[in-house]
Amino acid sequence: MARKTIPIISILLISALAIVFLIEYNSVDRDLLGKTFTVDAVYHQDEGYVEISFFDNSNKTQSVVLEILGMPETFQKKFLGSEFTERVAFSSTPKYGWKTNPVTFVVENEEFGKIGIKTEIHPQDESPTLIIFSKL
Repeated sequence: MARKTIPIISILLISALAIVFLIEYNSVDRDLLGKTFTVDAVYHQDEGYVEISFFDNSNKTQSVVLEILGMPETFQKKFLGSEFTERVAFSSTPKYGWKTNPVTFVVENEEFGKIGIKTEIHPQDESPTLIIFSKL
């Protein structure tokens, strides 16, 4: 009897965990977050820098940690408040394209809690890439 009970309990436990993860993943209102937060990362080739901007329309952001991954030394900086613009030197487009240097934001917001935002750098003459939101 115990041999039959253990697999059934295991399956139920795994199913319950999967449901919890799905609910958590889908609990982020991406439309609302997209209307609340405006982020962009534009490469200015002639000047040799990337301009990263963050704006919270609700003005309820307490702090933001900006990070650019994939660089020889990861760029990270903390900002207080609901708005900032930062310029980061980039001498050229990365060998394997901008996808190798994702720009992430960890946002502490009064209304939403801790939110993760990810985007990619794009040249001035191209439209912004998809912005990904997650609840942290």
